[in-house]
Amino acid sequence: MQKPIDLHVIPRIDDEIACRQTAQLLHDAGYGAVALTVPTGVMKERLQSLRTIFLESNVEVFFRIDLNCSNRQELLKLLRRFRNSYDVVSVNCSNHALALVAARDRRVDVIFFDPSKRNVWFDHSIANVAHAALEFNLNTILTERGPIQKSMKEINIAKEHKVKIVLSSGSTSPLMIRTPPQLTAIGRILGLNEDQARNAMKTPWLIVKQNVERRSNKYVEEGVSIVQRIS
Repeated sequence: MQKPIDLHVIPRIDDEIACRQTAQLLHDAGYGAVALTVPTGVMKERLQSLRTIFLESNVEVFFRIDLNCSNRQELLKLLRRFRNSYDVVSVNCSNHALALVAARDRRVDVIFFDPSKRNVWFDHSIANVAHAALEFNLNTILTERGPIQKSMKEINIAKEHKVKIVLSSGSTSPLMIRTPPQLTAIGRILGLNEDQARNAMKTPWLIVKQNVERRSNKYVEEGVSIVQRIS
């Protein structure tokens, strides 16, 4: 059985001790892989060193970018620039217009909303066009005031429109790592049934697998790839 992946961990890339602690805690929690949000412009050697730290704890690494922008033009520019450089592309939806664009753009894997911003949320208009998965970060939900009710409403809208849901830790420190059962438990609290919570833990692997295939030399377009001829 494939071990779960935490799709949203934000490491302190300049703190090797913290990175090693995070890697070990992910392994101990039962994860087989992690998507690490890293800043743009980090040298390839540094990324490889970071990957090695996690591999030493038997945790596979995928790199993720969280795009923070305010309008459509900026988002499209960033997607053209970074889509093929990361395994996972997500957008922090800071306003409704941006969320609409991000949700329907097939280059975006995940969208998420800052629960501290009361004037923007996942609604039916966004859900109706959503191709990207909707992510809920456990640590953000638990640390911000009043977001659980908001998240419950968003979960119900996502379920109604059959939008893919992702449960992540959103960890920014080793002590914020949460186990897969903890993630599924909060998913149940937010309104997912057992099967839906389980699927929310499987969706990250589907996202990563699709993107790894898309970035390979054999990929042509969705559903089409080059097959090596056997003579």
